[in-house]
Amino acid sequence: MKFLQDDTVLTRALSRFIEIVLANALWLIGSLPVFTAGASTTALYSVTLSMAEGDGQGIISTFFASYKKNFLRSTAVFFALLFAGVFLAADLWSAAHWDVPFQFILEILILSAGYFYLLIASHAFAGLAYFSGSPFHVLKKVFGLAVRNGIYTVFVMVLSVFPFLFLAKQFASVYFGQWLILFLLFGNGLIAYLNSLHLARLFASDAQRGAGA
Repeated sequence: MKFLQDDTVLTRALSRFIEIVLANALWLIGSLPVFTAGASTTALYSVTLSMAEGDGQGIISTFFASYKKNFLRSTAVFFALLFAGVFLAADLWSAAHWDVPFQFILEILILSAGYFYLLIASHAFAGLAYFSGSPFHVLKKVFGLAVRNGIYTVFVMVLSVFPFLFLAKQFASVYFGQWLILFLLFGNGLIAYLNSLHLARLFASDAQRGAGA
């Protein structure tokens, strides 16, 4: 089949899609014990950032090398984000059900905290995949980078959360199973890759500034 050997836009796109499917499958396998989802997501971003930078490194070797290297850091961040998310959700639910004069102000404050929570959560594992250092140091760095990048940061945040909100909305639909299968096939891998197209440039520019300082 000659067209598979030709270096065309179609064959490059097909090759990249297959790579995304493989990376997504590795992410699913690595996330099967739920507490390892953080390490698996960091490893997924190691793969997709490498794709975005055109490094040409092996997907499987890159994934498992990152998984092993970043397991403890990623797991710590995963549980910190999980507990913070549960805390914010409980606060928002409580504020929405309190009949007090300053209820609206409380809701605004909690939603504002939720925005910054989502900002960190959507950049955290990509940052762990790219930068070395303690989890606190990496989260501080990616928070500063995200805050300074305006609309691109919003793009990453929306892209990271939209598929999950869409699946939740489709839960009662007869098409939910089909959408879920598509997401499990390539969904999170595609999200990570699209995010990485921006984040790879963002992180590289920061690394260059640090090297030049």
